[in-house]
Amino acid sequence: MKIYIAYTGGTIGMAPSDHGLIPDAAFALELTKRLEALPELEHEFVVNSYETLIDSSNATPKDWAMIARDIESKWQEYDAFIVLHGTDTMAYTAAALTNMFMSCTKPIIVTGSQVPLYQARSDAMNNVLGAISACEEKIKGVFLFFAGLLIEGDRARKTHTGDWQAFSSPNLPEYGVLGIDWKWRDSRFSNMLKKPPMKMRIPDMAEDAVTILPVFPSVQAEHWQGLLNENVKGAVLLSYGAGNAPDKNADLLSLLKTATDRGVVVVNVSQCGAGNVVAGAYAAGSALVAAGVTSGRDMTYEAAFAKLHFFIGLGFSSREIRGIFDR
Repeated sequence: MKIYIAYTGGTIGMAPSDHGLIPDAAFALELTKRLEALPELEHEFVVNSYETLIDSSNATPKDWAMIARDIESKWQEYDAFIVLHGTDTMAYTAAALTNMFMSCTKPIIVTGSQVPLYQARSDAMNNVLGAISACEEKIKGVFLFFAGLLIEGDRARKTHTGDWQAFSSPNLPEYGVLGIDWKWRDSRFSNMLKKPPMKMRIPDMAEDAVTILPVFPSVQAEHWQGLLNENVKGAVLLSYGAGNAPDKNADLLSLLKTATDRGVVVVNVSQCGAGNVVAGAYAAGSALVAAGVTSGRDMTYEAAFAKLHFFIGLGFSSREIRGIFDR
């Protein structure tokens, strides 16, 4: 198997300096040496360190597209792809890649580490080797692998800053769990079922096209006015509970209605982190429906954010995008 490993940035490839951790110029060579030192790995590895490394806190939709185009350019040459990425926005990138490689016919695994490779107690090699093991299983699709959990790319979110297990899949069981052996959520037969043809689409995504609207006690229309500026075409509404927001605040609801009337797609996702948005279950949620807000159901806000960017970037109309979320 020929595996392409892209180091895009992040903790996994950092080294100490007088000013704290900085990207290690020798990381790609060091990782290659460690992989080649394991005789049981009978694969051909190419580890590429990006010329301009991305601190994941600075990652933007343009970076998602850059990573996708890198994979696209090597699609015919390699059997599997591993993207090494910083943990802060790893879930966003995994969700974005899931959209750009729909019905993917090869494994694309996004991973990283909590502790740099150079440190003795690092989780880096375990995560890299786990990602390689997932590739060996010939799974198809975009996934995030971390600390033994293989999560579908648009289902993952970072849920802990200091545990080895930094990621979870709040609304769907993990696709696979790696112990001594793999334990799979689905039967192996399900992987043989016919799937839709792969769609590889990498749009140009404007960085200011999508925003996030937080709901909090005493939230006012003035808090959101700047976020819903004329450049915005999509918004993720972080609501209470099963999809609720203050229904007594007429100015807030009017602002939302004005935005949706001019074509902004507002997707309602619960800030609880797990569970479903149930549109109209409460009066406070019904007011959002009346304002033109679309239910994100059980999506993570990272997945909703990336999906909005993707379809807006492709040039879909607001009506078409709402229809996609409503499916």
